[in-house]
Amino acid sequence: MFSKGYRPTGEYKHVGVLEFLREVFSGELANKMIDTFNRLRKKRHRVIYEETDITSESEAKNAIRFAEEFVNEVKIILNIT
Repeated sequence: MFSKGYRPTGEYKHVGVLEFLREVFSGELANKMIDTFNRLRKKRHRVIYEETDITSESEAKNAIRFAEEFVNEVKIILNIT
């Protein structure tokens, strides 16, 4: 978002980032990847604000792998090496 001159504002910044991704990068980032990002965003919210100990070690490792893949895809889109 920052690279395109936008900043998320308001109470729901994470949702704003997700909507930005869908609008601007839906062709470059697969919808599956954006949906996974959203699922992890919701899980994070639950862990931080509602429940604890609801994430297994394997789920956390998978989330880290996904985050690395997501960052690599964004670097490709932005031509960052």
